Amino acid sequence: MEITMDDAVSQFIKAKYGESMMTTGWMLVVSTAEGALKGAPNGFVIIHNEGLPQHTQLGLLQSGVNSVTQDQMFESLGRSRPKPPPF
Repeated sequence: MEITMDDAVSQFIKAKYGESMMTTGWMLVVSTAEGALKGAPNGFVIIHNEGLPQHTQLGLLQSGVNSVTQDQMFESLGRSRPKPPPF
């Protein structure tokens, strides 16, 4: 059985956060390196659901960057911050 990326992302979100969650858009940023070349530089690949507008892609990326930055800041201060709901 073959599954689409849209279905896989939706199933993952529902399993992790609850059946009532609805995926409205998604992006994946994947770290890559060319395994056949010794010393190859690291890179990245970005994929997203079809039809996701570019301004929404930028918003999702910025939200992710902000979240990681804040998590690192609180961790470096020795505090944990409460996690917001995943929406």
